[in-house]
Amino acid sequence: MDTEKVAADLAKHEAVCAERWKTAFKRFDDMDENVKRIETILISCAGAIIVGGCGLIIAMSQLH
Repeated sequence: MDTEKVAADLAKHEAVCAERWKTAFKRFDDMDENVKRIETILISCAGAIIVGGCGLIIAMSQLH
């Protein structure tokens, strides 16, 4: 192999890798958005469970 062939192969490889990384970073951004959405849902559910539990305790304490 001569240096021109190696340089051409390296340039082609760099172009392909750059495109793959663009795709990967887009997917990472999509995953970040999904994780944030799930995190928001879980925090909301936890808050609802805590408020519901407190309401249940108060209601039970008033019955006795």
